[in-house]
Amino acid sequence: MAMPESVVQRWNEMTEDEQAQAVSFIDFLLEKRKREKPRKTHFQLGALSGGLVYIADDFDETPQEFKAHTIQA
Repeated sequence: MAMPESVVQRWNEMTEDEQAQAVSFIDFLLEKRKREKPRKTHFQLGALSGGLVYIADDFDETPQEFKAHTIQA
């Protein structure tokens, strides 16, 4: 897509400082778009399709490190 003539005219009407600010804002918008793209995960689809292979016997127990902070009912 070519730059519309109206944008070129407006650009030429701006001071150098205003042009620098416009370029900074364009850079901001491009960075924002990069950050908004969905991130790819490294999790492979179907990785657990065969079910879980192993769960520790004490899976539901509170880890020792947290026992001191557990609220007693």
